[in-house]
Amino acid sequence: MKSLNSIILAALLAGCAQAYGCVFVQSSAIADRSGAGNPITANASDLGYLHLVAPQGLTQTALANLLSSCATGKVSGVTTELSVRDFFFVQSYNVSVSGTCS
Repeated sequence: MKSLNSIILAALLAGCAQAYGCVFVQSSAIADRSGAGNPITANASDLGYLHLVAPQGLTQTALANLLSSCATGKVSGVTTELSVRDFFFVQSYNVSVSGTCS
């Protein structure tokens, strides 16, 4: 009975960890935000597997999304952040970009 309770508890904990995952901020950059203009933000997301197959081009996609939010195309004070949410075999990658459109 004690071993059955241990197995059930371990399965329950594994299920909770799978459902919520773990979030890690892998990298970030901070720039001067003193410029005049309208603040804009964008992001791009994709999935990876086993930390071996990471998505390609997320930063470029996020930057393109940011530039499409700015009519003049002049963006300053750009900051980026990569966050990874780990679900055992699958990782969810998200690149967030913010800046000032002048």
